[in-house]
Amino acid sequence: MASAPPNDPGPPGAGLPPVQPPSGRFLAQLFVIPGMIILVLVVLYIGSQMMVSAQHEPAYFLQQLDSDNEDIRWRGASDLAQILKRTEPATLRWKTDPKFALDIAERLDLTFQQLLKKEKAIAAQAAATEDKNKSLLWRPLQKDRDRLAYLAATLGEFHAPVGAPVLCAILKHDASPDLQGNTQQRRMILWALINMGVSVNDFAKVPAESRQKLIAGLKDEAAAADVARAARARTALYYLDKSALPHGALESVSKVDDTLAYCALAEDQFVRKLTALSFSFWDGEQAEPTLLKLAADTGWGTLLKDEEDK
Repeated sequence: MASAPPNDPGPPGAGLPPVQPPSGRFLAQLFVIPGMIILVLVVLYIGSQMMVSAQHEPAYFLQQLDSDNEDIRWRGASDLAQILKRTEPATLRWKTDPKFALDIAERLDLTFQQLLKKEKAIAAQAAATEDKNKSLLWRPLQKDRDRLAYLAATLGEFHAPVGAPVLCAILKHDASPDLQGNTQQRRMILWALINMGVSVNDFAKVPAESRQKLIAGLKDEAAAADVARAARARTALYYLDKSALPHGALESVSKVDDTLAYCALAEDQFVRKLTALSFSFWDGEQAEPTLLKLAADTGWGTLLKDEEDK
């Protein structure tokens, strides 16, 4: 009897299950379904990243600031303030964005114009009433003044002083019937102008590439059809790079030293003190004569205090 070859495995072992090829359903459970789960997770991650990125663009914050919902407005304002107050290099793309700064300046000007109309309406109402406590009539303006102060402070963080013309217009508004509110407002605007001067002086520390990009953006805006917007861009160029000003554009420039000379005549003593401080950061033909005048100040006029200090 012939013996089996040494490599012959012989008959299958008893009790072992039959071997069958994997089914399509098993392969789907093993590879396709986990792959789909991973794909969905990747899509969700990319979508969330895109959403976060969109929420960190100027258009997002402008939409927040324009919202009819007060909570949304102030939430957006808070988020933007946290970005602009940071000192790391990553914030330069915000602080050197001339278009974004000009958009904020437009909203500041609109807020100021609306405030003037409300002041006029309340003044007429105050003149028609015999109520002795007329100061209560001005309380509804506080939200407008808060928004005005916020937008002004925001513009002070940009390296391009495009908001200077609007700040100067607000400072020259000294004939408001709301003496208390308007005086406090002028003080806050002067602080914003001081911070803006600091940002302008820090422009030299900005990397050359960012400086060039900012100047180029301002030159484009200085030629815009919008007269007010172009004038704000030209004012910024005047303080950052006079050689970049378009020919004949000097007439539309708002000179800060002229406005500070006007503020040096304010009745409020604290406004005059802030005016003197402002010349530490703003220069011009009116700087020296105005400082000499303030140096001889005898403390005339008034010194209004907050209501809680009374």
